[in-house]
Amino acid sequence: MKFGRNRTLRGQIEVVGGATTAKQNLIASDGLINFGLKVESFVLWPEDILAVQKYTSILSLDTIIAGSLPDAGDNRQFAWLQADAAAGNVWPPIKVIDPDHIVNRDLFLTMVGSQAGIYNYLIEAQVVELTDDEAIISIIKETSQS
Repeated sequence: MKFGRNRTLRGQIEVVGGATTAKQNLIASDGLINFGLKVESFVLWPEDILAVQKYTSILSLDTIIAGSLPDAGDNRQFAWLQADAAAGNVWPPIKVIDPDHIVNRDLFLTMVGSQAGIYNYLIEAQVVELTDDEAIISIIKETSQS
């Protein structure tokens, strides 16, 4: 594995009024299996920080069912961020990123149990060059479930 330049992904995802979930494919497979990304940092915050008080987000390597909960036993999920500022609960957000992952094909951001609103995200990742064997293992891990 050879590490290269840094890359950032940023944008917005919207949880529509009445819903508590949203899903967005941030990176679509480019067919180059020998190049991937290792997410180093993941930040998410509501556009209207005074109105939104509770949200949960998941970064995953494969699509997960809308409404799924954060599940460290699911190999497709590798990063989780949760904030609950209502009634003096946890703030700043709780964030966990599994250091043993490579985004080789697709990257999904899923919001679950979140208040309606628009959320900003910023993801910092490092480009990784993989051998053929490392690429195959990474692809298998993307779709496997425990």
